[in-house]
Amino acid sequence: VGEFLMRKMGWKTGEGLGRNREGTVEPIVIDFKVDRKGLVAEGEKLQKQTGGLVVTKDLMGKHPVSALIELCNKRKIMQPDFVMVHHSGPDHRKNFLFKVGVLPGSCYCPSC
Repeated sequence: VGEFLMRKMGWKTGEGLGRNREGTVEPIVIDFKVDRKGLVAEGEKLQKQTGGLVVTKDLMGKHPVSALIELCNKRKIMQPDFVMVHHSGPDHRKNFLFKVGVLPGSCYCPSC
């Protein structure tokens, strides 16, 4: 269809495109996806090959709490427990300190 329209406008086979006929002569090659898997399937295959390193790349740049919850969901671990240890400051500018427990018996507190 495209070649027919180009011929109708004066283009001839072997000529380049553009005003001075200096453009590309060969058609652009398009890579078609022929399998019936979703687009995410390539990332899953890469993750299985590298042993889970792709998960950490997906979490870069995210808020640490969001990254922790997302990681627990992906690994099918219980949701983390957040316990407030300390809070300070005026009502309009509070600072909070939480300790986080991911697995039973494990706890992380940044300033404890």
